[in-house]
Amino acid sequence: RLFLFVREHSKDEYGSTMGFVNFGEVEYVSHHGSQPMNITWQLNMPIPAFMWKQAAKLAVG
Repeated sequence: RLFLFVREHSKDEYGSTMGFVNFGEVEYVSHHGSQPMNITWQLNMPIPAFMWKQAAKLAVG
């Protein structure tokens, strides 16, 4: 079993370490490359509602 924990930045504006958000259990879909390796995961549950805006921003770039 694998769980995905994410955070947008490692530190906040005050230099404090930011916490992770648990996106829940994931299943492996595919991977490619090496150094760095890109892994595609399938979420088993929807992204938490309060993270939609940040997730959309990261997906668009």
